[in-house]
Order: sequence, then structure tokens, then C-alpha cells
Amino acid sequence: MLIHDGMTLELVSESSGRSYDMRSKALGKLLHIARLEGWQPERVPHEWPSDSWETEIILPHLEPYMPNRVSRADAEGLRIALTRALATGTVAADGTVQAVAGTLLQVAREGAFRVRFARSESLEPQPPFGAVPA
Repeated sequence: MLIHDGMTLELVSESSGRSYDMRSKALGKLLHIARLEGWQPERVPHEWPSDSWETEIILPHLEPYMPNRVSRADAEGLRIALTRALATGTVAADGTVQAVAGTLLQVAREGAFRVRFARSESLEPQPPFGAVPA
């Protein structure tokens, strides 16, 4: 399914089961900021629109994670990069994501998590948490 910037995604911690809602545009921008701060995601190609902040350009590069699982190693790298971005003020440069940066940081601190469409966005049934799709 094509991800667009107005979609709501649900981030579900595998360790605690807590879920957090986030707009795909905000998640895409935060993952982009994390990438610029040194995050090396496992499933994203090395070609990266490093100079672009346009959501339409960023989101296709992040499709391996939307919807999908973010591994513990990816979550740890994401945590480190987001902490750096918050400390240096990089996140503050884009006020649209500053408020949700803390949420993503909390999810990443908990380890591996799933990114899935929020129930209202889903066009097809989602597998129960912890289930592996066939």
C-alpha cells in the first residue's frame, strides 16, 4: 500500500505492548532526521535524498518500515540518533516534528517495535500483535 503523508500509523512496542499513534509525515521526517544524525537503518537503501525535506521524496525510501517491524538494533541506532538530534537542536529546526520526537524516542528506548496502519487507516485486517504474517 502506498504511504501518504496524511496517514496515521501506530507504533507498538514489542516489549511493553504500548502503542503510540503518529502521522506518517512526522515519522518520515523524524526517521530522515535520524538518518542525517548517523542512523544506519538495516532495510533502507544507501541512496538517500539527503538534501530534501519533502515528504513525498522521503517516504518512498522508508517504505520498508511502513508498515513493518523495526528491529532492536535499528531501534537502538534510532534512539542514539534521535537523542543527538534533540540535544543539538536539529529536531527543533522543524517544528512540525518537535512535539512527536519524544514519543518516537520513547518507543525506540523500549527496543523493537512494529509500525502498522492505525485501525482507521487500514483497508485490510492487521495481524494481531506478535503474529507473523504469512
